[in-house]
Amino acid sequence: MAKRNGLKMVRQLQIYDLIYEVYNDAVYGPEDIMSRFGISRRMLQRDLKDLRDCGLISVKYNREKNRYVPADDRKPDEPVPPRRSQHLNRLYRIGTLIRRLSSTDAESLELFGSELEEYLDYVAEAGKHPSEESPDDIADMRRFIIHHDIEFYDLKAEYYELFPDSNERTRQRDFKEMNRAGFRIYYSRRYGAYIYEAPQSS
Repeated sequence: MAKRNGLKMVRQLQIYDLIYEVYNDAVYGPEDIMSRFGISRRMLQRDLKDLRDCGLISVKYNREKNRYVPADDRKPDEPVPPRRSQHLNRLYRIGTLIRRLSSTDAESLELFGSELEEYLDYVAEAGKHPSEESPDDIADMRRFIIHHDIEFYDLKAEYYELFPDSNERTRQRDFKEMNRAGFRIYYSRRYGAYIYEAPQSS
């Protein structure tokens, strides 16, 4: 059952990422989503209900346009059993992280890493600490480093700012679930920071 629930969470997060584009006038109908995820209409309806009930999205199906469109906010129609409430709370948390955590562009990060390698190789070959080089040498070495296209964020601090009542174990599980759903977040020893690579457009 845990495995099935895990697959459900991953699928719902991916559907959320897709359906979120509806707010930017993307056109998606039921057939588009069912085909992409290989699910039935009934399962799609259940997934969208969970996404609506947890508060991540508010969309409705427009039969005339055969697409989903933004709708007025709504709340669950019935009392939520504890087990489903736990799922909805986690779905909301991780969906919120996907949209709210500060992300780093993957291409900029790769370029930064490449430039940093060249910089470190240069320093190693020179056999000196950068502070011992002449001003011209320092300027030459600095050209290898990108100063304005990369920034490392304190994603743990951002997480607890969003969800101050969560504990470290929950935070670790949430980051792991983001990865399982295809939203790459990881700790880089090289940079001494968590990296959340900017999600690519669907």
